[in-house]
Amino acid sequence: MTEESKLRLFTAVELPQRWKEALGRAGAELGRVGGSEIKPVASNLMHLTLVFLGYQPAASLSAIEAALAAAAADVAPFRLTLGQVGYFGQPHRLQVVWVGLANPPGELERLHQAIGTRLAALRVHFDTKPLAPHITLARMRRPSDRAASLRMHAALQALRVPSGLSMEVSEYVLMESLLSHSGPEYQVVGRFPLTGPPKNPPA
Repeated sequence: MTEESKLRLFTAVELPQRWKEALGRAGAELGRVGGSEIKPVASNLMHLTLVFLGYQPAASLSAIEAALAAAAADVAPFRLTLGQVGYFGQPHRLQVVWVGLANPPGELERLHQAIGTRLAALRVHFDTKPLAPHITLARMRRPSDRAASLRMHAALQALRVPSGLSMEVSEYVLMESLLSHSGPEYQVVGRFPLTGPPKNPPA
């Protein structure tokens, strides 16, 4: 199987424009503080990753899409609310700065599990790490730069994001990640409306 016949795939929740604009401003502020030591994520690339599938044979795409559609039928639409700033790494060795969710609903975890269950039934290899919902704002270019990392960590204490913004999630998407020297590009391969029964259906 050649590399050209494979697709680098992941599933995600797309963000509304108002979230992207607010988070883009926060990322730009980090860029001003960190300068060349930090790489903010472009607002048009921001999303909430559910499951990373990695490289998959293009011939398997139809079966994967069918599995993802089945997973979507297991979960009802739900709401997400923007939370607080966090980071991966240590204050002296930051790696990634992100924004989390406030009180993530159970449906989000159920969707993550449903996707994993359906993909595993197809024997599709994917990243099985537990869901840690977050939206990446920026990455340190050199996590070993202690001074830059500490400067960024101090800036996080004053960084303000509009926590409390909410959105309705009525679908999720399968995206292809196209890597290049200028950075990644994401293309939506498929959309999967959430059609499961509500958690507490009316009597």
